[in-house]
Amino acid sequence: MRFIEMQGFSVRPDKAVKFQQWVIDNQERIKRAYPEGSEFGGVYATVFGSDKTSGDFYWLDILDSYGALDRSAALSKDPTSEMAKVTAEFIGFLDPDRNAGWSHYLLKSVVDATVFDMPKS
Repeated sequence: MRFIEMQGFSVRPDKAVKFQQWVIDNQERIKRAYPEGSEFGGVYATVFGSDKTSGDFYWLDILDSYGALDRSAALSKDPTSEMAKVTAEFIGFLDPDRNAGWSHYLLKSVVDATVFDMPKS
């Protein structure tokens, strides 16, 4: 199976440049922090979009199974793990304003997804 976990978020307005530099400086470290079955898919800035509440940036993870979500969650709870350290640093950039854009999606490859035709009414 193949999944994409996509998290949309907003960065504090005065931290966007520092956030960009943090991502540039830490890409390899972030990649190495991921557990088996998970892969860092990158961080993307929104160039244009139609959803006004989904966030200005997107963090993508590539997962091989639902179990990969559990492995990431367990690793993030261990304060000595690199994943927990990366997460803590990342959270420091987020805009805490409740009106700031955010979103969270789990996308499953259509090759593996169960789909149905809807009956005509």
